[in-house]
Amino acid sequence: MKDIYISGEPREVEMEDVFSDSSHSLQSPDPPEKGKKRRKKKRKKKSRLIKFIKAVFIIFVVITLLISGTALVSGYKFRFHKRNQYISITDLYNSPFVTNILLIGTDEASGGASRSDSMILLSLDYTHGKIKMTSFLRDCLVMIPSKGTKNKLNSAYVYGGAQLLCDTIEYNFRVDIDRYVKVDFDMFTKMIDNLGGIDIEVTAAEADFINRTTRHTVSSGKSVHLNGAEALVYARIRKLDSDYMRTFRQRKIITALIDKFTHTSPLELIKAVNSVLPLLETDLNPLDIAFTAYKGAFAAAFFDIQQMKMPEDNMMRTGYVGNQWAEIPDLAKCIQALYDFIYKS
Repeated sequence: MKDIYISGEPREVEMEDVFSDSSHSLQSPDPPEKGKKRRKKKRKKKSRLIKFIKAVFIIFVVITLLISGTALVSGYKFRFHKRNQYISITDLYNSPFVTNILLIGTDEASGGASRSDSMILLSLDYTHGKIKMTSFLRDCLVMIPSKGTKNKLNSAYVYGGAQLLCDTIEYNFRVDIDRYVKVDFDMFTKMIDNLGGIDIEVTAAEADFINRTTRHTVSSGKSVHLNGAEALVYARIRKLDSDYMRTFRQRKIITALIDKFTHTSPLELIKAVNSVLPLLETDLNPLDIAFTAYKGAFAAAFFDIQQMKMPEDNMMRTGYVGNQWAEIPDLAKCIQALYDFIYKS
């Protein structure tokens, strides 16, 4: 028994009365057993999260090693890219959230020197979530910095390969080129064939031109399936209309390839890339190739695609310079438009 005093009057109560009285309950909000169960659940969730992070990290490392290892043993041509000696990096537009990769297409089957047949700047813009393609017209008259004279843009490749071509574009258009990838047409056709072909819109005029001037036969329509050889013929059409339309067709091919990438299994994609790596020339080392593949895959899956040509019609005039026909750009307009397109929109 224990004496309990209420309003100064003592009375006797049983001890169990104290604990049965809700107004004097000594129980904690959570019984010890329940608290232990909650802590165990939290530990299990944390353990699962750690295991998931570890699994993702291991997969990332394995795929990185697989891609970089494949690139290393493929025999692709690695070329060290030097910093542009003709213009300061401070005079070039750049952003840590934009990766600019110059795609250079050449026809070197004969083994001799050739001009760059196509020059497309592929910009992965992580600020605005877009893939942007800029085709540089090959007949654009620009300063070739190593020569100190003006010539057509595609002649820069003849004088100094990919290095001078990148330097020339940077020098004239003031945009920083992070990396370059040079492909010849053998690689182009092989890649498309290894992916099972591509589907693009072919106009009646384009189909008629191909059927009349080549050994290939294609149909017209909104979604025409082309193999590698047919896609190459399509991309190289020039005399039908203009160099602008020719670059437009090239961008259509790349857009179709990007779409094909997103619908191809990783193993098939690695197999296709592995088959063409020996035909590739780039300043990307094996590890760079792996990380660029990650960035490109993410962009292809989630980013919208935009495109333009450089110069646009309102940024140039055409005519003969000496004995050669050329597109003469207003570089001030070109620089501003290119900056707005790549970094501001």
